[in-house]
Amino acid sequence: MSAVSELTTGRSSAVTLRVDHIEENLPEATDIVYCTDIGGTQLRVAIPEASATDLQLETGQWYRFADVTRARSPEAKLLHPLEDTAIERTDAPEEQIDQPTAADENPWLVQLGTEKAVIAITVQPRPTDGARNISIADPETFEIGAVCFTHCNGTGDTTVYHREESPTEDEHLLLEHVVEDLSEAEETVLITRRNSHKPLELLYQRLRLAGEGDIITSGAEQSLGTCFHAAAGRVANRAGMNTLTELAQQFGIETSPVQISDYDTGLSPTDWRENWAIETTPLSDISDTRMIDRDYSALLERYLSAEDESIDTAQLAECLKDYASADLDLLRGLVTEGAVSRLGCRRFGEHLPDYINSV
Repeated sequence: MSAVSELTTGRSSAVTLRVDHIEENLPEATDIVYCTDIGGTQLRVAIPEASATDLQLETGQWYRFADVTRARSPEAKLLHPLEDTAIERTDAPEEQIDQPTAADENPWLVQLGTEKAVIAITVQPRPTDGARNISIADPETFEIGAVCFTHCNGTGDTTVYHREESPTEDEHLLLEHVVEDLSEAEETVLITRRNSHKPLELLYQRLRLAGEGDIITSGAEQSLGTCFHAAAGRVANRAGMNTLTELAQQFGIETSPVQISDYDTGLSPTDWRENWAIETTPLSDISDTRMIDRDYSALLERYLSAEDESIDTAQLAECLKDYASADLDLLRGLVTEGAVSRLGCRRFGEHLPDYINSV
C-alpha cells in the first residue's frame, strides 16, 4: 500500500484515501473530494460527474480509488478517470510508517508539517495603463507592486519589498531582491492565503519577462518553480468553512482588515471610489474604510505619482506596506498552530498552466 507521494508521472495507480469533505455540483461538472492518504497528507481528488460509480461516498470512510493519476496542474490533486473504474470501500489501514524511497530525492509532493522551511508570501500586482482586469497570460498587463515574506519556522522576521517609484526600473530592483531571497529558498514550501496559485503565477511571469530581457538573471523564475506551494484556503474548504478567517478564529488567531482610516494620509475612500460598482465588492458603501485590492491599486498610483502635496506620503507608504503584508501574520499563525501541517504541497513549477508555458 503506497502513499500518494509515491505516484509517478503519467501512470495511473490505485490509492487508499479517507474522504474528509465533498464539494458537489460544481460548474466544471466535477465533484471535488477532499481526502487524506495513508501517510496523513491532505489532497483533493477530482471525479467527473459522468464517471460511472454507484458508490455513494461518505465522509470519514476509507476507499480504494483505482486508476487515479496526478493532475497536470501545480496543485496537490489527483484525477479519477471518466471511464467505469471502481471506487471501493475498504477498512481503515494501519498507521503508515514512512520509509525512504528513491522518489524522496526529488518528490513531487510533500507534507507541509514535515518540512523545515516554510515561508509565507504575499504578492501585490500593479495594473499597467489603468487596466482593471490584469491577465496572468499577458505579463504586459501588470507589474509587481510588492512582495512580502515571513519565515514561519523560527523568528518570524518579515521582509517587505515595495515599489517606491513609478518607472519599471524600480520593479526590476524589487525583483532582483526577490530573486536573491528565492535562490536561498529552493525546495522551500511557500504558503499563500487564497485557493489558487495566482500570486506565484504573477511573480513567475514578471520574473520570466525580466529574465528574457536580460534585466535580471535569465531563468531566475526557476528558483520559484523549484519551491513547493501550499494554498492555505484549501484547509478552510476542507473544513466546510467559507473563509480562512473563520478557521483562524478557531485556533485563536486574531485577524482584522486594514482600515484606511487608521492612517492620516489626507485621503478619503470617496476620493477614488465614486464611480465604483460597490455592490460587486465586499464593501458596504463607498465610505467603508476597509481596504481591498482595488484600493491598493488606486492608492499605489497616487503614492508613486506624488503629485498631490496634500497627501502625507509617509503615512500612505505605511498603509500600502501594511496592506501588502497583512496576510503574513495569519499564515504564520496557521503554520505554528499546526492548522495546515497535513496539507499536501506540490512543486510549483511542475505542470504550470498552458497560458504560462505558451508565452
